Order: sequence, then C-alpha cells, then structure tokens
Amino acid sequence: MDVKKILFAMIVCALFVGVCAAGVNDFKVDSSYSNVYSGTYYSAYANANQDTGMAIYQNVNDDVYDDMENDDVLDHIIHHDGREYIMSDDDLQITVNADHIANFTDYDHATHGVSEVINANGQQYIVVVWAKDNGGIDNAKAMSTLKDFNKNNGVEAVAF
Repeated sequence: MDVKKILFAMIVCALFVGVCAAGVNDFKVDSSYSNVYSGTYYSAYANANQDTGMAIYQNVNDDVYDDMENDDVLDHIIHHDGREYIMSDDDLQITVNADHIANFTDYDHATHGVSEVINANGQQYIVVVWAKDNGGIDNAKAMSTLKDFNKNNGVEAVAF
C-alpha cells in the first residue's frame, strides 16, 4: 500500500473526527457570561451576579448522564434537563414564536427567557438564555443575546 494513501486516509479520518466531536462546550458565548460548568451533556454560563445567563444542552434524554454530570450547578436557577425548556408543563409555560424561538416563564425557578433547538455538526442542541424574574432583564434583551449567539455560531433555530 502506498504511504501517501495511508497518510491521506489518516488526515481525512482526523478531520472527520474533529468535525463530529463538537459538543456543548464548542460554541461561542457572549463574553459577559463566564463558564460556570462544562460537561458532556450541558454547559452553563452566568454573569457575575448569576441573575442572567445561558445554558447549552444536548437534545437527548439526560438520564444517561446522571452519574457523570454535576446536577448541583445553578440548580436553584436552571433545569438539569434541557428538554424542560421546549415542553410546557405546570411549572414552565412556553410560547413558540414563528421563528422557532420560544419565550418561557419558569415558575419553579422564578426565571424567564428564551429557548431554541439548533442543529450543529449533525446533532441537536437546546440553547437557553435565562434571567431571574427580579433581575431587570426582559425577554427582548434575552432574545437579542440569543440572536447574537446564532449569528456568531452560524446556526438558526429549527422547529421543535
């Protein structure tokens, strides 16, 4: 076998693995938010006062990550299961807009914000921009932050 063909195949494989390996920690997030947790299933970001922030989740059943992820990170503010932000229930009301971005009110955590599902690198992710109800940040500001995130990462919301 030709050495050039082997090297070419190895380079192609390395590039393919690099593209497929992108995950919740590989997105560009607004610099006003600091990373407070980085895991395999989700990443959480917050401002210095933790009255607003962003979370990026894989759009999968989080039960498989229970023993691997830190459930206590911002537990008083955000849900551990990202799918909570795309399904209404008694504690979380969601209104989906025509652009596939949802406004939510989370009565359980006294927060509100916007959420969406995006496709990136062949996977779906749930992106949430949240704010505490007493934090002085409205959904228009959260929406602006989410749209900047989409622009900076070359993604857009998809139907969910």
